[in-house]
Amino acid sequence: MNPLLSRPQVTAILAISLDGRLARAQTPGERIASRYDFQHLEQQVAQVDAVLFGATTLRMGGTAMRLQSPHLIAEREHQGRSPQPLQIVCSASGELDPNLPFFRQPIPRALLTTEKGASRWQGSTAFDHCWCAGVEEIDWPQAFRHLQGAGIQTLAVLGGGQLLASLLHIGAVDELWLTLCPLLLGSAAPSLYPAGLEFAGTLTLLNVLPVGNEVYLHYRLHYYA
Repeated sequence: MNPLLSRPQVTAILAISLDGRLARAQTPGERIASRYDFQHLEQQVAQVDAVLFGATTLRMGGTAMRLQSPHLIAEREHQGRSPQPLQIVCSASGELDPNLPFFRQPIPRALLTTEKGASRWQGSTAFDHCWCAGVEEIDWPQAFRHLQGAGIQTLAVLGGGQLLASLLHIGAVDELWLTLCPLLLGSAAPSLYPAGLEFAGTLTLLNVLPVGNEVYLHYRLHYYA
C-alpha cells in the first residue's frame, strides 16, 4: 500500500482478451469471459465493502455487479454486513442516464464525482451517497477520505482502463486479478492499457489457476518509494 495515501485496501478485478482488450465498447452488456469467471468475480465482490467502476463501464453494461448467490448474501449477513456491497460509480462529469437498469437494481448506490458532476444530481434520490472530490477532475486523496468516512475498508475496482490507470498512477491498487480469455478482440475494443498508463513498481505473482481455456492470474503490487 502506498504510505502516502490513507485509503481502503484496493483489488482490481478484470477480464481481458489475449491482446489486452476489454469487452467491445459498441456491444452493451457483452461479457468476454465464461460462467466460471462470473462466479469468480461474484466471490471476490462478496468479500469487499464496496465496488468502484467508471461511467463508461456502467454505460456498456447498464447494471452493477449485484450479488446473486444466496449463500454469498447469507454469509455477508451472518458477518453483520449489508447483503450487497455499496456500488460506486466514478464520473467526473456526472453524466449518467437515469433510465439505466442500474438505477432500478435493489442495491446501495453512490456517485463519486466533482463539483460540476454533483450539481447534476442535486436534489436527486438516485444515490445513497453523492461524494464530491475535486472541481473538474477527481481528487483521489479527497475521494478516499469520503470512502473511509463511510466505513469502507475494502474496495473492488471492476473497470475500466482509464480508472485503473488513474489508480495505478497514484499507487492505489494493492492486488490485481486478471482473467485471460481465449479471444483476440482487436483495436475495436477498449484497451486495458490506455495511453498514458504509468506504473512505478513491480508485481508478485500469488496464484495461477487455469480453468478450461481461461487462466486466472492473481498479483500483489509493490510501488517504488
